[in-house]
Amino acid sequence: MMASLRRILLILFLIGVILLSAAQIASNFLLKPVLEREMRSIFQVPVYIDEAGANLFGGSFWMRGVRIKNAQGFEESDFLTSRTISIDINLPSLLTSELVINRILLKDPTFTFEINGEGQSNASEFMKRIVDRFQNFLSTTPKFIRLISKFTLEKFSVRNGTIQIINQIEAERNINFRSISFSLARLVYPPDPEEALPAAFYINATVPGAQEGKVLVLGRLNPFVSKKSFDLTGSIKGLAFSKFSSYFPDFPLKFTEGTMQLKMKALCHENQVDIYNQARLEGLRFVAKESQKGKSPLVFGLTPATVLHFFNDLQPPSEPFEFDFHVTGDLGDPRFNVLSSISQKLRQKIYDQVTNQMKAIHEKAKQINQENTS
Repeated sequence: MMASLRRILLILFLIGVILLSAAQIASNFLLKPVLEREMRSIFQVPVYIDEAGANLFGGSFWMRGVRIKNAQGFEESDFLTSRTISIDINLPSLLTSELVINRILLKDPTFTFEINGEGQSNASEFMKRIVDRFQNFLSTTPKFIRLISKFTLEKFSVRNGTIQIINQIEAERNINFRSISFSLARLVYPPDPEEALPAAFYINATVPGAQEGKVLVLGRLNPFVSKKSFDLTGSIKGLAFSKFSSYFPDFPLKFTEGTMQLKMKALCHENQVDIYNQARLEGLRFVAKESQKGKSPLVFGLTPATVLHFFNDLQPPSEPFEFDFHVTGDLGDPRFNVLSSISQKLRQKIYDQVTNQMKAIHEKAKQINQENTS
């Protein structure tokens, strides 16, 4: 009797292995069209995948040669291309009320964010489609998925990514960010109330140009709370000003030379934000914009001629222009705007430093003249 039972169990085990092996082999053929169809329904554009496969025993699947076409009404051909995309799921978590995704990894992706001739953004269009699809999914969620009460993404990462920003209205605003490394760890929904800053992230990117710029941001945050909390540290090195003049159309001067180094530290707890910045401007030079000649709008609270004279004539190229400023406020206060506050502090700080340095230069020149005439 026991021998017969063992034979039955062995047969069932072998059948299970055979079925799983067959499913594993079949997945390499069947997964590709399924993934293409689902991604097309999300993005509502053609989606192409060169190869796709799964490891049913390890709870992972992958895609190679992924290409998501751009939305209709935009000139660039693709919104996203990626050499590989892989997703690893924690299989034991499927037996609990918590779904855990161990990792989502994109290798060599290129994102193309485009502004078309009508001023419309393809990123906004795709975001709207994804949100609509997600809301529709929630309203028709299968019963077994409704049993899941917690979602955890252990890690989302991008290796060697590229972001292209294409502006069809103003080509001078086109810019690329290369060699992007991005990592987001421990994203939990709904959030644990005992973890003030559960998610950690890291961004590193290169901005090409005559001199390569480097951008680095890292920190922790909780994106799913009504009152914002985060701890951010960032730095910019060697960013060339000449590439960004077109982003300030109302600024009466045009950057011709100069680079920026910036260090930033931002702390926020339940909407109370505290931001500290240290800036170092090297070799900064301007010219007046043609459209602004004859006008006299203020620049950092000073006339354009004063700013041109100071940076082009008085400030030695080898001597950096350095300053720091501090911004605090309540994000829950509708009268407080972070960008406006930073802009105001920046204008005041540069105004104070330029006027003080010019005053010191004039006093020194006056002293030298007095010594020469005495």
